[in-house]
Amino acid sequence: MTRRLPQVTARRTVSENRFLTYVEEDLLDRHQKPYTYYQVEAKFDAVLVLPILPDGRLLLERIYRHPYRRYFLEFPAGGIEPSEAPLHAASRELAEETGYRAGTLTSLGSYEAMPGLLRMRLHVVLAQELTAGEQVRHDAMEMLELAPMTVLEAWQHADAEASSSFLVVGLLYYQRHLARESRASPGT
Repeated sequence: MTRRLPQVTARRTVSENRFLTYVEEDLLDRHQKPYTYYQVEAKFDAVLVLPILPDGRLLLERIYRHPYRRYFLEFPAGGIEPSEAPLHAASRELAEETGYRAGTLTSLGSYEAMPGLLRMRLHVVLAQELTAGEQVRHDAMEMLELAPMTVLEAWQHADAEASSSFLVVGLLYYQRHLARESRASPGT
């Protein structure tokens, strides 16, 4: 069955900055009646990096998120520069935010963060064989501290009220990765 896409009759940029564009589009709904749709379009996609320390702990961050006026526990994340590959962006973001370098980077997949409101794809990347690098100097609004913890400890934070999607989704991707690994190598 072929599904018809709604016809867009007009498009307006309401506002924009270096990260996002806020757009309203006039379209015809399934009954061919006018409807105005509002959406946010990111100027770039992003990476969510799952760093695994040599001792098996996860390298998380406590990071300030201004829309909520609070700190969240999250995996490192950041934007993908134009024409930059997701694995390269993951390596760069990991080093910029944590000072660590990854010996191995593995793509675990990608997802649309909020498809009804925001057009931006997040690429999930596993970072292993970490080695400490240079001391990190964060931008003024990058208020974060490193928080290494076990998977169980991270899940306990994820189960808390109003945890970050970057933590929950990252843990789910990691759990799926571990399950696939165990199926691929039975008897270990």
